[in-house]
Amino acid sequence: MIGMRWIVGSSPHGAWLGTLEREKLRSFVAQIKRGMTVWDIGANVGLYTLPSARAAGENGRLYAFEPLVRNCEYLRSHILLNKLSNVVVVPTAVYDAAESIRMAAGDSPSEFHLDPHGEVTVPAVGLDAWRTATNSPPPNAVKIDVEGAEAGVLRSGSETFSRYKPLVYLALHGENQRRECHELLTGWGYEIKCEAGIPLSASSEWTAKAS
Repeated sequence: MIGMRWIVGSSPHGAWLGTLEREKLRSFVAQIKRGMTVWDIGANVGLYTLPSARAAGENGRLYAFEPLVRNCEYLRSHILLNKLSNVVVVPTAVYDAAESIRMAAGDSPSEFHLDPHGEVTVPAVGLDAWRTATNSPPPNAVKIDVEGAEAGVLRSGSETFSRYKPLVYLALHGENQRRECHELLTGWGYEIKCEAGIPLSASSEWTAKAS
């Protein structure tokens, strides 16, 4: 986020101070090369979107999936403030076998999570169906941070992940999600890594690459 413009109050203060997920963000963006196509699923207000789009360059493309109206407004403002012309905002959640999902508020105004009894209903789309409908190129890298809906996101893109095997950066929320995502990714031929010294069974962030 160094050198990029940010609206104070759009998300936790650590975002504009440069401390929020600093090492995770740096690690992911370091793997984005010029000309890549990147999917940011659970883009929120743009913490990963902005530096990833800058790293991909003018010939790259970043698709930012974010279902909440409040977050999309800030996301679009951040894109304009930073004069990024290679970002497409996709104002929807990503999930399998559902045209809408319910979400509940989290710890900050920008954070929501999947909840069948949640107070907010948002549209949802599957990744394979969306890619076919929009004729979009397959991704080279995918970041997924969706507060408990990780396996549903992966299942919705089974053809994309199994066929093209993009780099996947995955934030995990709960043991069930960890188990399901591990089964899906290894079944598609991925090798999963986490921070040095942390076993997969304890890690909340995975990087998955084609083995």
